[in-house]
Parts: sequence; C-alpha cells; structure tokens
Amino acid sequence: MNIPMFKTGDKILIVSILIIAVFFIGWRSFGVGRDQQLTAVITQNGKLLKQINLNNLQAAESIDINQPLHQVILAEKGRIRFSESDCPNKICVKTGWLTKAGDRAVCIPSKVVISVVGQNQKMDTVSY
Repeated sequence: MNIPMFKTGDKILIVSILIIAVFFIGWRSFGVGRDQQLTAVITQNGKLLKQINLNNLQAAESIDINQPLHQVILAEKGRIRFSESDCPNKICVKTGWLTKAGDRAVCIPSKVVISVVGQNQKMDTVSY
C-alpha cells in the first residue's frame, strides 16, 4: 500500500510556516532601521576625539590613536570598528563591526569608546 507521507493540510501548514519565517527574516535584515542617520562618536577618557556621520561616508576612513596605546579605528559607510590595537587582550578588536544605534565598543586600557548614535536606539534592559 502506498500511504502518502504528507497530507494536504500538512503541506499547507509547512508552506505557511516557511512564508512567515521568510517574512520575518526579510523584515529584520532589510526593513528595520535602514533609513536612520547613524553617527559614530569616538571619545577617550570622556573627551570627544571625533564624530563621524556613517551614512555620508563615501570611502573608508582610518583613524589612528597613539596615546597611550596605538589603535586604528576603521569607519566605512554604515559601520565602524577597532581594526587594530596594542592592548593586551584585544577585546575591542574582537567586538567587530558596530552597525546599529546603541552599539558600543570599549578599549579599557586606553579608555577609548566608540558609540553609535541614531534615532531608534533599542533598549537592552530597563531598571527602576
């Protein structure tokens, strides 16, 4: 006897779930937050070093910081990161690209902070 593995209702359910999954993945990847203005703020020891509008960059920009450690910050259209650092653990380099409002990378030994500021910063936690 030939018993079908999937019935018509099963096929409709599977296709519906796939359509919903593709919709949500597309929404997260392409739809949310693409039109907002992103600005990278680079500070050291609480003092502003540089402010970069990430949406208006035409070419990659490299920022060298030589005090107290040598660091290189790389900014491209829509993203920024620590690309090199002389700090011991290189956690700031391992943070990777900052692409969304509210993202932050910190190098503790040199007290350099890169913050991405935009219109729609998502809340990570709320405390009262």
